[in-house]
Amino acid sequence: MTPAELQQAISKFEASGGQVQVIADSFRAYPDPLCVAVPPIDADLVDAIRGYTTLGVCAAAKGLGKSTRTINYIAALYGIKFATPTSATLEERRKEEAKLVPRIRRMAKANMSQMAIAEQLGIGRIVLRRIARYHGITLNSRAS
Repeated sequence: MTPAELQQAISKFEASGGQVQVIADSFRAYPDPLCVAVPPIDADLVDAIRGYTTLGVCAAAKGLGKSTRTINYIAALYGIKFATPTSATLEERRKEEAKLVPRIRRMAKANMSQMAIAEQLGIGRIVLRRIARYHGITLNSRAS
């Protein structure tokens, strides 16, 4: 429908006794669900989040009583970067795990089960599998 045809239809409608209503001076009768008004963010909260950058998102969420999603959202708005525990401790963890590699190789060659190896080393099976994968060790998937 062209604008001229629309105007003609409106005139015809009004002539027959109809009344055109303008809703909120907008072209949409319903608000856009993707355009949600964001409440203002407290400056004290932003400063508090900055205090948790070395501890991580989870620590900030627990300490401030907010969800990690909220903390991440505010951090993204204000350019706050968190040092994740994995990035800070990954190298140290790998050095500790590397000390276990010779024992894991010996036990894997002896055809021990993953559960038995993990139990002897005092680590979880998931950790054992991660170490084995990182160092190219083939583990027995089933106990013989």
